Amino acid sequence: MMRQYAVLGFCLLFPALSWAQDNSVSLSVSDRIESQAAQHRLPVTHSNGSFSGDGWTALVEAGREAQFVLIGEEHGIAENPAMTAALFEALAPAGFSKLVIEVSPFMAETMDKALREGGMDGLSALFAKPGGEPAFFGMREEADMLARVRALIDEDEPAFWGVDYEVLGDRQMLAALEAMEKPEAAARALAELRAASKASWTQYEETGSPQFVFSFSGDPDLVRAVEAVWPERSDAAASILDQIEETLEINQLFVTGDNFASNIQRAEGIRSDFLKHWRAADRSDGAPRVMAKMGATHLVRGRNSNGVFDLGTTLHELAALEGRPSLSVMVLPGRGSSVAVFDPTNMSFKEGPAKDGYGEGLEPFYDASFETGHTLFDLKPLRKSLARTSDPDLSELIRTVHGFDYLLILTGSTPSSDRP
Repeated sequence: MMRQYAVLGFCLLFPALSWAQDNSVSLSVSDRIESQAAQHRLPVTHSNGSFSGDGWTALVEAGREAQFVLIGEEHGIAENPAMTAALFEALAPAGFSKLVIEVSPFMAETMDKALREGGMDGLSALFAKPGGEPAFFGMREEADMLARVRALIDEDEPAFWGVDYEVLGDRQMLAALEAMEKPEAAARALAELRAASKASWTQYEETGSPQFVFSFSGDPDLVRAVEAVWPERSDAAASILDQIEETLEINQLFVTGDNFASNIQRAEGIRSDFLKHWRAADRSDGAPRVMAKMGATHLVRGRNSNGVFDLGTTLHELAALEGRPSLSVMVLPGRGSSVAVFDPTNMSFKEGPAKDGYGEGLEPFYDASFETGHTLFDLKPLRKSLARTSDPDLSELIRTVHGFDYLLILTGSTPSSDRP
């Protein structure tokens, strides 16, 4: 007993001793992280559409144990949707049956139906319609990924869970509402909403100015007017109207400069949409095992770069409630590599530098990457070195190491291509 008190007293008298030993100043934090990253890196090889190597084996093995696999990305990398599709194919025998994507529930269902009924030709036909091409999925590699995932899942089961607002699909959503039975007053209010959408898109086509994209210029009060005179609308109609209204509200906040409130509402909507899918899912064979592929800011664990808590935090906690781990991977382009960047003036993708900023502050990992091939870093062993670090210059490094389990840098990556 006396020895225990003596040890306790020693620690109280010298509280900084262990801290000094664990935080040597001989190397900067960045240098230590680079050194440790080099000790916890694994190669991933990509050849002819196939992935292999110790890093790939590690991802597949960890994924087989996980409730959720989260792929947080920099958008526009050609190799990432190919990797996601290959990983889904490897994990489907373990029970993975849903892919969460960054579009509205309505457009996810619409793309799912197009693929079920017509394959890639059906998806191309959808994309050829006004408003039929959702954000991101007009890139050829992304469309190929959807087709590969869809092919793995029973036709009578939805393959995709859309969880976001809808930037480009209002014309498709309004057409679906017009085809539904409704009171005359609702038909008139819907016609006013449709006219506003048409006028806005006409201005866009004449000017090429993104300010006239309806999701950024539309008035949510027009949606509320439809809802007010359609009180006994179906669940499908209610869902579509909610998605349009929420989109207009989020973007109205953005346009007026209240970015934080816009990000808060978007994150809340993403989480809410996921939980609707989750609660409605068939559990006859247990809770569904789900892969999510979205921008990294949506899937990071903890507060993201926008200062809000997004879907990533929810999925990690939900996995714990299910008694399984989650697996989260951040995917970035190689150093100096271009990505496909969306051009809102003509609704196309073109080659350009990475713009989302996810790689900022992660130089230690780029410096520790293999010179050729892709590099998978296990971030978990690195967390101890950053546990007491609060340097604001290292904020993105800290966020990444604590927010993801692995970092995959695709050295030599190429930009996704626009659809033909």
